[in-house]
Amino acid sequence: MECCKDNPLGRLIYYTAQEMRNFAEKILKPYDLTLEQLHLLKNMVGVAGLSQRQIGELANKTPANITRILDRLAAKGLIARKGNPDDRRSALVSLTGKGEALVVEVTGIFDAFSVNFLRDISEEEQQVIRNAFAKMSLNLKKMTADLEK
Repeated sequence: MECCKDNPLGRLIYYTAQEMRNFAEKILKPYDLTLEQLHLLKNMVGVAGLSQRQIGELANKTPANITRILDRLAAKGLIARKGNPDDRRSALVSLTGKGEALVVEVTGIFDAFSVNFLRDISEEEQQVIRNAFAKMSLNLKKMTADLEK
């Protein structure tokens, strides 16, 4: 990766994430899906019904963002909303058959992508990367919490 040969690790992570996002968006374009939408759909697989609040927590999104994304998914026929028997003010959201089929299809494509993406990286190297990213994520959460104090 020529762009990052002599650049700091943070920049390498940024460029790699951008390349992954660009590739993923190209994969999703024929399905008229965004990465955000796919992430929400995948969180709903195998779950009978989630509240919008639960979906927002899983996706780390604000209620306004979740409403907007879910409205678009509902318009595409990928999710269904039904009344929540425990709370009349909220709805439970679940995948439709069309939504489940789409998640299965797209997940298969992304699984193949992952195999190719990680082709020359050993299992041991992948584990080192996982551990490093987990630590960086934890550090960022702590740093964010410190900023909010």
